[in-house]
Amino acid sequence: MADQVEIEFYLDSDEVTFLESWEDKYGELNEEQLEKLYQEIAQDIESKYQSGEHQLGKSFSYKEVKVGYSDYSTFNNWFLFSAAKR
Repeated sequence: MADQVEIEFYLDSDEVTFLESWEDKYGELNEEQLEKLYQEIAQDIESKYQSGEHQLGKSFSYKEVKVGYSDYSTFNNWFLFSAAKR
């Protein structure tokens, strides 16, 4: 995997599901905070994936909040998430 990995959601509703859960637990985020959170999630999942702690297709949580079921796009260098298992 390349040095700069990012996250993306399959559907807007998948992202909304995650953000609602996050904000219920940790409060609302502005754009800068949201970008930082997504970078932290990307680094965390990449690290856990590389070390074998996380397998693609499984549910991934960050700081006790479910981000979604994970996949990976080698073309875009993105970890992709969906609220429901695909």
